[in-house]
Amino acid sequence: MTRRPRVFHLITRLLQGGAEAKTLATVRGIDDYEFTVGYGAEYAEEQVAQLEADGIDTKQFPLIRHYNPVTAVPAVVSLARYLRREEFDIVHTHSTEAGIIGRFAAALAGVPNVVHTVHGVPFADDRNDALNRFVLACERRAAEHTDRIVTNADVIAEEYLERGIGRPEQYTTVYSGVDLDAFADAEPAADLPGERLRVVMVGRLADGKGHGVLLDAVASMDDFEGSVCIVGDGPLYDSLASEIEERGLSDQVFLTGFRDDVPRVLAASDVLVLPSFREGTPRVITEAMASGLPVVATDIAGIPEQIEDGENGFLIPTGDAEALAARMGELARDSELRERMGERGLEQAERFSVASMVGKLDQVYGELLEQNTA
Repeated sequence: MTRRPRVFHLITRLLQGGAEAKTLATVRGIDDYEFTVGYGAEYAEEQVAQLEADGIDTKQFPLIRHYNPVTAVPAVVSLARYLRREEFDIVHTHSTEAGIIGRFAAALAGVPNVVHTVHGVPFADDRNDALNRFVLACERRAAEHTDRIVTNADVIAEEYLERGIGRPEQYTTVYSGVDLDAFADAEPAADLPGERLRVVMVGRLADGKGHGVLLDAVASMDDFEGSVCIVGDGPLYDSLASEIEERGLSDQVFLTGFRDDVPRVLAASDVLVLPSFREGTPRVITEAMASGLPVVATDIAGIPEQIEDGENGFLIPTGDAEALAARMGELARDSELRERMGERGLEQAERFSVASMVGKLDQVYGELLEQNTA
């Protein structure tokens, strides 16, 4: 019996975000490989338990931490030992820290095939210039040890090449996949706070997502009649809760915490907003499209490949609370506009299915393995 190729996926944090969802959909959706999922210091126990219940091996690497240069070198050494011992056919890294550490470790271990997925552009105006320069230098060097770089949008590949990261032939675009049927058939959640018209923002409560921009926008809208639900959990929860109360927005803006029924949340909402400072090709935008919602999001990274300005939503500059308020108000006042944009989003969502995503990644793996056996 021929041995199935062994693929090791490595991600910095195994939490509940979009990068994690794409990674897990990949290892669950391709049948012809033996997968192991590695992760760093931060993880959700339910994610690990579910992987193991699905028969997928997992391995924690506590030295892999979010932007912690002190542990980075020991993490490379520890991971390289593991990879050398396990003799994987492919190492597939995800996210910035795991991507840099994992590719250097794979090079030390002599792994024959290395793939890296860029889930979000790590260079952003709201980050320290020195950090941006350091990450750029690391990305350039790590690209030298990468056979294929997968981006969630063509524009991300273009930006990376402009920054001197890798060569054009290394890049492949694979859009993040979503289970479209789960959103098309969802029953609206009945327990969300606030009234319709409901604006929703879904994602981890962390720096870079633009929650403050959303609060500034709502505070400036004297005639807004509706509610705003911020769905998710994370390190900013307590500070956002305090800011909402201090600014007198408690009767309009609500923190729901983490929800595992995002399809039902979107089915009970009217508009999705995502005023992020850095992204890749956000899954939640595709999820909103599959739910028939118009979207207001920042004009960054791969978002313009999901949202056609004026067609299935609106694009705004980063940090522009005034523009966000204007577009939210326009959609709030015009139900026909919301319906037309929602219908257009439904038509465009087919490009972002899970089946399409895993099929293209399967093709990437197959091409690399074939090259090594030729």
